[in-house]
Amino acid sequence: MIGQLYRLNGIRMKTCMGSPERASTHHDLERALQQMATQCAAGVANHELFPPAAKVLQSMTSHWSGLTVFVASPWVAMDNNTAERDIRGPVVGRKNFYGSGSEVSAELAATMYSVLATMKLWGLNARTWLAAYLQACADNGNQPPENINAFLPWQMDAKRLAEMRACRVQEGFNSS
Repeated sequence: MIGQLYRLNGIRMKTCMGSPERASTHHDLERALQQMATQCAAGVANHELFPPAAKVLQSMTSHWSGLTVFVASPWVAMDNNTAERDIRGPVVGRKNFYGSGSEVSAELAATMYSVLATMKLWGLNARTWLAAYLQACADNGNQPPENINAFLPWQMDAKRLAEMRACRVQEGFNSS
């Protein structure tokens, strides 16, 4: 049933706002949710149900309004999979970065994730950006450049943004 909700919502999101197809799909989505709610209530009422399944159905019942926000508010995602995928790297890696209990490593990791997330949001190639930034540091006596505006995406002109979005292959570097 959940797969059907994803399918119907996907169709709804691909159709134009106000179109008859969108209204029809929205109606189908509401009907599918109503069927799910009915089956969920029947499952909760079934005292012979396997206890873990009953627990899931009780949780669905108590959180139903939050689980169905996406129906009335299409701009709200059905799930938080994107957010979970985005934090997977930091979560998996936190114990490998200079020890998970170190305040210094936490600050370094937070800084790097912030920088890399900014590159991602702006569509910049992180390797290109990092190579340019580190070269600027080397050129400045192994210190950060005095003026970092050339490395801030919101300060870059269109040409610089295009350069930072490009994939540069360095001589002697094999990316495979």
